[in-house]
Amino acid sequence: MSHPSIMTVFAGEKKNMKKPHILLVVADDFGWADVSYHRSNAAVDKEVQTPTIDSLVKEGVELNRHYVHMTCTPSRTALQSGRLPVHVLQTLVGPCGNPAAMPRNMTGIATKMKLGGYMTHQVGKWDVGMAFPESTPKGRGYDTSLNYFGHGNWMWSQSEWGGSENHQMEIPNKTIVDLWDTDKPATTLNGTGSEEDMFRDRIVKILYDHYDKYKNEKPLFLNYDSKLIHYPLQAPKRYQDKFNFITDDDNRKMYSAMVNYFDDQLKNITETMKSLGMWENTLMIFTSDNGAPVKNPLGPCNFTKFTSKTNSENPDIGHGTVCFNGEAGGNNWPLRGGKYSMFEGGTRVNAFISGGFIPSQMVGKKLNGMIHIADWYGTLSNLAGVDPTDTKGQKYGLPKVDSVNMWPYLSGRTDTSPRKGYLMTKDAYVSGPWKYILPHTKMIESNWGGTYYPNASTTNDSIDDYSFYCPATGCLFNVVDDPEERNEVSNKYPKIVEELKIILLKEVQTIYNVPHPLDPRCQELAYSKYGGFYGPFALDE
Repeated sequence: MSHPSIMTVFAGEKKNMKKPHILLVVADDFGWADVSYHRSNAAVDKEVQTPTIDSLVKEGVELNRHYVHMTCTPSRTALQSGRLPVHVLQTLVGPCGNPAAMPRNMTGIATKMKLGGYMTHQVGKWDVGMAFPESTPKGRGYDTSLNYFGHGNWMWSQSEWGGSENHQMEIPNKTIVDLWDTDKPATTLNGTGSEEDMFRDRIVKILYDHYDKYKNEKPLFLNYDSKLIHYPLQAPKRYQDKFNFITDDDNRKMYSAMVNYFDDQLKNITETMKSLGMWENTLMIFTSDNGAPVKNPLGPCNFTKFTSKTNSENPDIGHGTVCFNGEAGGNNWPLRGGKYSMFEGGTRVNAFISGGFIPSQMVGKKLNGMIHIADWYGTLSNLAGVDPTDTKGQKYGLPKVDSVNMWPYLSGRTDTSPRKGYLMTKDAYVSGPWKYILPHTKMIESNWGGTYYPNASTTNDSIDDYSFYCPATGCLFNVVDDPEERNEVSNKYPKIVEELKIILLKEVQTIYNVPHPLDPRCQELAYSKYGGFYGPFALDE
């Protein structure tokens, strides 16, 4: 496959021919209505406070139809591998899954960026597997990382999180710490403070070290995967206090505090880049991994009830909430559904690009063309001047890269997105304005929230309680004219239904699917090899 030269990529866009620094930010479980720029009355609305994000969008390009999977791990493997989730992973896979969430012989985006001359760093949530050393960020091409491997961990102790169905902490002598520093357990950092502050401090250090060593003459690829705003819901008290006026739901109060905490993290990072003269040649990419959780919070929330440690022994006490409640607190208004759902509330997320590398004529624009999280692999490969083809993966018979280079669209050289459609799951296909779902498919979370929280994701009326089955014609929604998916129109457009059904059934034959059973060596090695920390465990294969 041929690929454009670096001169072709930048021709006519910037006088500065240097490759841009890349700041790739992934938020976790971030609701559509949990940023001010998506709210109807942001000027007086104090429930959501995101001034930094709002400014970054204003100075950049809003991506109005940016799609992901409806759960964390598939979206993150799609980003790192350049494959649609149907061609890499469609289920949640924890750290102890073997094989790892992303196949061992797939080439990651950081490896491509290194081929393009970049220094590469990852900070935050990984959630792409750790079975083999090759599965870790370092094994995927990152020069350094400070990360946790799983879906979530506790912010002050960094111990393993129990998961969305059970928010108990493990008993003390069985707790596993999930915090890793490039190629070893992060023993010197564990328990020293807020993990998200650790991530911010590491990022700032990376920026200063890069500037001191290279003076902006070498490009930087920095992947910041914030732990915010995922369960367990925790934030420093100074952020909680800002939202004491929210008295209806502990989850919402903490969720709003985490959003504001995250906004300040971005402020610190971007202002550091500006102070070092890096921002003017930076492309910042921002996306969430899925929509906000809208399950039913079975309150009240009481942290001490669910841990066998005393307050003095447990550093997480006082910093958050624990509830037997699934996941709650977010708002996707006016979109339908949320995390775990095939509706737009689960798969269409807050996304934008910003930074000084964006052509001036694109600043402040909103793009309505379709983009998938997998498309950043091809886009960044082309900006780095390398071929996005994964020759190693193809050698082992793995699915080809699906990623589409979006830079001509993002930079204004073309008016339409090259992404025309994608297979969402074995039951759903998106094509242009249309979303088609096979007949009799169960559609979960089939309700809408309101402008303000509490709304239909509260104990009184949980979005998670609503579902229906698509009719015999299937479900068809025009998500451009009807982004809220209030009108199912399969009977009105039978020809489109038939065309999309044929395409879907053909594409389903290409699905890549392998089991990821839990490997007992995972926890055994955590205790015997890593001093109680998660780390690679399939070392002899």
